[in-house]
Amino acid sequence: MDNNKKLSGGQPEVLGGEELHDWFGNAVSSKPIAMGQVGASAGEDDVDPNETYDIKFRDILYNDKQIGPYPTDKLKRVDKPTNKIVGEIQRRDQRDNIFGQAFRGEYGEKVKELAPMMSVTEPIGAALISVQRHINSIKPNDIAPKKAPIPQDPRVLSRHIKSLAHFLGADMVGICKLPQSAVYTTHLNGDPLDVDYKFAIVLLCRKTSHTAACSSGYDWIFDPVSFQTYQRLACQTEVMTNYIKRLGHDAAASNMWNYLTLMPQLVLEAGLGEVSRMGLIVNPFLGGHFKAAAVLTDLPLEPDKYIDFGLQDYCEKCSICAEQCPVGAITKGGKTVYNGYETWELDKRKCASFDILNTEGCVCGRCTKLCPWSLDKNDPRDFEDWDGTTEGLIRRVDEQAKKRRDAGFTSPLEKTDKWWFDLERRSLDDHTLVIPKTTQRL
Repeated sequence: MDNNKKLSGGQPEVLGGEELHDWFGNAVSSKPIAMGQVGASAGEDDVDPNETYDIKFRDILYNDKQIGPYPTDKLKRVDKPTNKIVGEIQRRDQRDNIFGQAFRGEYGEKVKELAPMMSVTEPIGAALISVQRHINSIKPNDIAPKKAPIPQDPRVLSRHIKSLAHFLGADMVGICKLPQSAVYTTHLNGDPLDVDYKFAIVLLCRKTSHTAACSSGYDWIFDPVSFQTYQRLACQTEVMTNYIKRLGHDAAASNMWNYLTLMPQLVLEAGLGEVSRMGLIVNPFLGGHFKAAAVLTDLPLEPDKYIDFGLQDYCEKCSICAEQCPVGAITKGGKTVYNGYETWELDKRKCASFDILNTEGCVCGRCTKLCPWSLDKNDPRDFEDWDGTTEGLIRRVDEQAKKRRDAGFTSPLEKTDKWWFDLERRSLDDHTLVIPKTTQRL
């Protein structure tokens, strides 16, 4: 590739309606913000051949160098997902998810009564959710009226966007065509939901490993561990969405409290994991210790292929998550067909009811904590010597499984490093914090 290649561009345009502010929040101009120049894809009539863009020093956008800290470039790529698709996958109403049914009372009146307290009863989680709500309330910016003068090659833009995702703090990122089956039919408030973007950019963020290791998986900190991750993803996806729209392309963020899409399906489609016995998607480097969000867009991108790291065979033989589930919500049996694909089906009623009625903590994630793919050593440097084989990954996982069994599925850190205070809200209407009483939810 010639790094001195020149690309055509156009004249500066403006994005109306956005006010400039200084560092102190003071309005400094009522004029629209200059948005750059017309891109090559904006149409022949918009291109000025006298305008050029120098792309030297950007080999990373054209070569095959690994992008991001984890060796995703070594993973085995396949044309189909490793779990069988046996029928048509139907779109789903977001309110029919595991917790939506709990809120509607389908799991009993006690569960319905206490469902609104879930996640906000613990003060760290409540603080994280409060700030998350502010992030979700950010008004979307307008799309620039003309496209920016940057390469429109899908591979180049994909490597650019992936590099941006890592710059913003994502641990892994993948791209897929957006299947309509992954788009919810409604928003959480019941309003109809229809989006018709071409691609999904899927971001993964690792949960804070040390704090998770100090937790039983169903005590007072494990849900805040999740929401700390959701909050980072919300910031990342909102910034990326804002940026893509400034480039002149449409985009929308799909993140916690504002999910437009079913994220497990997109994580699978974007080549970031496989279906597991837990009913969740497991990543080859992070196991179940991650959360996901996405940016939906019409930016021309290059989709990633599915991955195969041997998880289907492994989960057939391993049942640690099922053995350690406090309420037996995870099956020890084989796969069944659910909504057109083969998977291990979770007992949603048992799982959601325990999350809400749990007397020893706030929600539960013991399965993701103890899954042997959720390695204790899951920093990028821990995979520097990985040879790229499935066998190499499974050796690590087998060692982790043995270590946890030998320790009785507890960590020494659970007895020494619990830095948080066990507290909960007295009631939905009373924000007074009290020491949890194990009988109040029975």
